[in-house]
Amino acid sequence: MTPEWLQLLGTYKKRAGRVGLWLTFLAAVASGCEGPPARSKPWRHAPEPRAQHARGPAGPVLAGERARLRTMAAAADTLTIWLDSDVRDLSPLSAPTVWSLRIAEDAVFEALVRYRPGESAAQPGGYEPVLARSWRVLADGREIAFELRDAVRFHDGRALEPADVAWSIEAARRARGRTGELADVAAVEPAGPRTVRVRLARATSYALRALAEVPIVPAPRSRAKAASAAAPGGAAAGAPAVGAGEPELVGTGPFRVRDWNGGGGTITLERFAGYWGAAPRLARIVYRYQPDAAAALRLARAGEIDVIPALIREHYPEQARLAAAAGLAPLRLQPPELRYLALDTRHPPFDDARVRCALARQVDRSALVAAQKGLVRAAGGAIWPGGPGDGPAMEAPPHDPAGAAALLDQAGWRQRDREGQRARGTQRMTVTVLVSDRADDERDRVLAELRAAGLTLDVRVGTPGFLDGRLRDGRFDAAFVEWRALAGEDLTSVYGTGGARNFGGFSDARVDESLARLRQAWDAAARWREMRRLGALLAETCPVVPLVAPDPHGLMSRRVRGATPRGGWLPLRDAALAGSGP
Repeated sequence: MTPEWLQLLGTYKKRAGRVGLWLTFLAAVASGCEGPPARSKPWRHAPEPRAQHARGPAGPVLAGERARLRTMAAAADTLTIWLDSDVRDLSPLSAPTVWSLRIAEDAVFEALVRYRPGESAAQPGGYEPVLARSWRVLADGREIAFELRDAVRFHDGRALEPADVAWSIEAARRARGRTGELADVAAVEPAGPRTVRVRLARATSYALRALAEVPIVPAPRSRAKAASAAAPGGAAAGAPAVGAGEPELVGTGPFRVRDWNGGGGTITLERFAGYWGAAPRLARIVYRYQPDAAAALRLARAGEIDVIPALIREHYPEQARLAAAAGLAPLRLQPPELRYLALDTRHPPFDDARVRCALARQVDRSALVAAQKGLVRAAGGAIWPGGPGDGPAMEAPPHDPAGAAALLDQAGWRQRDREGQRARGTQRMTVTVLVSDRADDERDRVLAELRAAGLTLDVRVGTPGFLDGRLRDGRFDAAFVEWRALAGEDLTSVYGTGGARNFGGFSDARVDESLARLRQAWDAAARWREMRRLGALLAETCPVVPLVAPDPHGLMSRRVRGATPRGGWLPLRDAALAGSGP
């Protein structure tokens, strides 16, 4: 089982699932783990189900063989992905979940532009045109003008118009869970037959990053008119079989929803014949719901599932080694997530950078990685290629207890008794730490290392609501936090004082200036260079204590081609299967 984190939606939440700051105390979720439970019995291959046939002893065998051949024929151009959660909402403008984004984003629904995370100084990342064939930054960074592509149609046959873009952005601004990321958008208006202008309340390049996550859907118009305009057998033929009472899931993407009961279970996407761009090479993508992790592994080894996004802790690394013999290769999604220790920098002892940096050196991240069986990796901060801060990777602070002790001594916090407790004058170094009432080994290891450094811990245990209230009010010294973000988003909510205020009250003029330069950096190379400078400042000032980044290990069939992880998921529009294609 991976470390278990109780998710509390914080003040600066922008978008559920991937975007913004999620306050997450180290604790067990109600279900007991992130993924489905492992079975107590060893998993094994199950016999093929027997088809019923009334005539002769060979009937069941022949029927079973015909069913197997049909399944194999369909599988030749169908990518099957293990779905471990019961997805109940794919509506693009509702508060999205991790799985609703994975299924629908850039597959069923498309945005104006797409963000491509950076890899190096030579490939620093940037934006690619999608529904917008081009865009211009105007009015000193306070306006973006998008020119739309021609001949783009939605899955129901209607043509994409500027009114659809304006309506989608305005709807996203009002949608629950999306308001924060679009806060800088002041107005959206069509400005011609193929032009949309987005006016900003302030000049910021991160507005384009936010718009890259807005799915464009049809504005409310007559569906009957669109359906009658579509030629028989064309784009509108064979409407997606969504569940009764569910809204139509109509986008412009290379795939459309073919089968889904609207309330959970397996979801099937099929190639959209009327797609405006290059046709995807996959005919279908099936998200196969299976709540049993062991059963999913069995299906993957039998060739019935192509992608296991993440193995649960009980199955790693043993089952990964066994799966290699079944034609499954390792898969590393590397999501843009960070676990760190938030510190209240407004009061002693954490108002002193030396004390904060001492704690960063005290933590043994290699021990945390080993305890989690390599399903996390040591983190030096929020900046790495494809991370929340998309730039040169920050090195993890070294495990250096002697160096930590020297920094604490320099700050005046010296050992005063035989137990090694630290004090400054008559003031003991007492730190209030917020923890959940759930057990967690990773959290306990960090707390033990803080005690070893000489801190006296006042541990406050409580429910999620209790802890969240104390954190919002600033009634804490330290708290365990997990940040789930977009690759390449604004880091102000964690490190800066401009706009959204970070929970620890950290303030440094040089850091704020660097964050401001990043907001004005529309050029990818300039952003990468500034991220390097910001990383050096954060390593010097230690506003938080970075711990680890989740590093799930999954499996993918060796027959899959062109699906290289990006931003924590697979770009399936580019994927293909060996020996298949349109």
